[in-house]
Amino acid sequence: MAAPAPAEERRRPLFRPRRGWFRRLERAGSRWAARKLFPWIPGLTLVYDGILRRQLTLSEAEIELPGLPPAFDGLRLLLVTDVHAGPFVSCRALVRAFRHLMALEPDLILLGGDLTTGRVNEFAANLEAFHLLQAPLGVFAVMGNHDYYNQRPDELLRSIEAAGIPMLQNRSVELRRNGQSLSLAGVDDALLGQPDLAAALAGTRPPVVLLSHNPDLFFDAARADVALMLSGHTHAGQVRVPGLPVLVRQSRYRLDEGRFRSGCTELVVSRGLGAVGVPLRANCPPEAVLLRLRCAPV
Repeated sequence: MAAPAPAEERRRPLFRPRRGWFRRLERAGSRWAARKLFPWIPGLTLVYDGILRRQLTLSEAEIELPGLPPAFDGLRLLLVTDVHAGPFVSCRALVRAFRHLMALEPDLILLGGDLTTGRVNEFAANLEAFHLLQAPLGVFAVMGNHDYYNQRPDELLRSIEAAGIPMLQNRSVELRRNGQSLSLAGVDDALLGQPDLAAALAGTRPPVVLLSHNPDLFFDAARADVALMLSGHTHAGQVRVPGLPVLVRQSRYRLDEGRFRSGCTELVVSRGLGAVGVPLRANCPPEAVLLRLRCAPV
């Protein structure tokens, strides 16, 4: 990944992701298609399974965190966002992709929301794949907006936790290694959930790693002195025209993909693994991110 770009708290004009009429209509259409249309169209997985097999990209970066306990120096963190288990990708393809990623031997795995597309049973149907995700420091997840589309988010959350993946719903955990600890926090989805950054950070100690499906919480996280925030949600546009900016926009602050910095806080936004709307990616391949955390020089 390239070096972090400076981020500006400057909103895109006429872009109101939570209350804007266009975004509300878009969400309603996406929810209906994910639950009522796509699951009944045969052969949809054939297209995206091939894309995931041929185009899955691993992006890597080293990130220095001031105050990182020495026991965590060199920690290998795997970020996987926007899996979108459901009508576009088969369990077989996810198994293949996750096996490939597990060969990296990450120390910690973070799932950045949108594990499913629109139905509560999509997680259970892909348990074989999710059970492959194992790491010494654990596997943790947050909810994304599509995880609310099934209208039974509490049931989905319980299913994920029953599979051994703790959900960071506005809370934190202390990761422990060789007698030292690192604070890991997570917030609920910013569009359809009830994100509470203060609750997530309560009791944490710097440096804090924060998992948030939506990158637009970044500036609040920076004001709260979070060291590193990890997100997805945008798909980086999913379908891109070379030389043109993102056409399908999901971030009101232009935090579309890659690394960003505001003050002493860094953000990493992944393009994600899956697809929504259409089983297609163009000039925007699916991505997982492997980060190596380093102690910053004193």
